[in-house]
Amino acid sequence: MTAPAQRLHLMLVEGAIRFGRQAEEALRCGNQAVAAGPLMRVVEIVGELLAGVRKPQSEINSKLAELYLFLFRRASEAKINADAGALAEVLRLLDYERETWQLVCDKLGGAGGPPMAAQSQAMGAIRPPVSQPGISLEA
Repeated sequence: MTAPAQRLHLMLVEGAIRFGRQAEEALRCGNQAVAAGPLMRVVEIVGELLAGVRKPQSEINSKLAELYLFLFRRASEAKINADAGALAEVLRLLDYERETWQLVCDKLGGAGGPPMAAQSQAMGAIRPPVSQPGISLEA
């Protein structure tokens, strides 16, 4: 809980990717039952990302909300239909999202970066993820 908001956001994206890769491997092996758990985790994490976007008061907030809603729908379709194509699309976009947030983290830094107040102001569109029972980033 001491990590800056942008780092927590990046951790969520990385968790979704990790679970997505697990599901992708299970689907590749034809094991839909094994893929269901990690796919549900992807849906939960993307839902958390969507919940973390504040009210659409700016263009960037609206665009992020649209992206996360699209990812949520596609991840849900992947889970419901065991659709490897939908999952591949979600993972491709999440990989891009990870790169973007990694750049944000690199720019804002951690220990040597600006004070938390400056980081919060720069990240005004995003609030840290809210912990919910049953949602963990650990495998």
